[in-house]
Amino acid sequence: MKILSRIALVAIAALLMTACGSKETTYQYKTQYLPVQLVGSEKWSILDVNSGEVIAKDAFTNAPSPIVADMFYVMNDEGSYDYYDVSAPTKPVAGHYGSVTSFSDDGVAVCSKVGGQLCVIDRKGQVVKELPKEVSQCSMFARGMAAIQNDNGQWGYIDTSGDTIVPATYTSVNLFLYNDYAVVISESQPNDSALNFTVIDKAGKVMFNASTDTYQPVQPYYINGVLPVVKGDTLVCLNHEGKEVDNPIDDQEQVEKGGYDSYSRTPSGDYIVLKNKKTGLVDKDNKTLVPIEHDNLLDINGDRLIAVDGDTYHIIDRTGKPVGNVKFENAHVSEDNPFAARGYIDTDLAAAAMMMLFEENGACGATAYTTLMDMNSMVSTDARMYAGSNTLIMPQGPYIIQYVFDRDVATANADSTAASFNYDAKVDRVIISMNLNHCPATTEEAIVKKIENRLGTKGFVLARDGIFCSDYLTALTMGYDQGIMSLIYYMHFNESVPQDRKKRS
Repeated sequence: MKILSRIALVAIAALLMTACGSKETTYQYKTQYLPVQLVGSEKWSILDVNSGEVIAKDAFTNAPSPIVADMFYVMNDEGSYDYYDVSAPTKPVAGHYGSVTSFSDDGVAVCSKVGGQLCVIDRKGQVVKELPKEVSQCSMFARGMAAIQNDNGQWGYIDTSGDTIVPATYTSVNLFLYNDYAVVISESQPNDSALNFTVIDKAGKVMFNASTDTYQPVQPYYINGVLPVVKGDTLVCLNHEGKEVDNPIDDQEQVEKGGYDSYSRTPSGDYIVLKNKKTGLVDKDNKTLVPIEHDNLLDINGDRLIAVDGDTYHIIDRTGKPVGNVKFENAHVSEDNPFAARGYIDTDLAAAAMMMLFEENGACGATAYTTLMDMNSMVSTDARMYAGSNTLIMPQGPYIIQYVFDRDVATANADSTAASFNYDAKVDRVIISMNLNHCPATTEEAIVKKIENRLGTKGFVLARDGIFCSDYLTALTMGYDQGIMSLIYYMHFNESVPQDRKKRS
């Protein structure tokens, strides 16, 4: 499956105001330049989506990151990252970083070198501020703020000067993506059946507290002042004071009359619609903007869309008119590194933190009896996004967590115009991965050994060939390859297989 085919629906789902929102534009950032692979090329180019012109043809072997504020990064031949400016797209501004984030519209990014501390840099690659030694990771900036985590696993925020604005006292936090309010979590309630969550502003002022016993957030961030939550069986919106307010987006009535197979709202307020396996764009009054004749559409900045037709893609405007004549086979539109990690970690703390993710009878909240129905809050409502895949992928801090089910998460109908979730699918295994390429080459081996030495405290004993088993007949294995460490937790011991342990070349 091509990159864009997979990313398109994910990107739309992440940006859509699916429940509550505003009629204002709600893009995290707008895209003018797009990394693409031209038809017939294995290398990556930079496409100006406003003019339709290629400004750097076949310039990169590895995919450039999404381009924000005219800045982007690319992995070099050494496996580290270099930053570039589109004004000189083939000459690095700064480089050899082991861990990086994208730039933001604020003109700053966060990065670290192997063995070094995290730092905030400007567009020239100059260090704005080196972050304290105890800061283990930091997010990309959004609306002038970035989330930081300390060695104790607690979270707070810094501003673009690198100064701590909200001390790291929270269990988890979310970015100020679209508004000046963020949802944070301090701790679980004593009965562990619900979470207390807090909404704060950019100064750290508490706006209100609530419990998931009353409100279940649909998404962990505000979009222009409202937070969609489930109250009982009803979807409602909360403002920044925690008061229930009307849904400011209630303009799809005319669209529904179009008789579409499905529709989804774009950040600019239009609707991408599907009918008879073809996709188009209409406004809230159901006026056709882009004819329903494309295989797929991805709204990338409100004025430009990527149209998918067969095996190739091209840029169109909001009327469906082609922008330039460049065709491409792949595009990179999703963020790879929303967090940068410090260039070293305390391997004792890292081992302890990973061990907190599993018990004898399950991992990351899943057991052998966990079904997709139990995890339905983690998936989008559009089952087509998951058809043909048995895996849910969930980033969680420094980890990528994959829930692998015993069958596909969703099944498409015969003509792929719709799909249905397989809610009875059970979690078969959980894969916890961590990229350690930003750390010295001995790091992953040290963490694995420390976890192995402590597995007895979790009820696991070595059974065979690097496979550890519990009394629940669950199992886990650990391995690493080229700096990526993985712990695989099997719900059934008889399905477990050992992992390779390959040192970095």
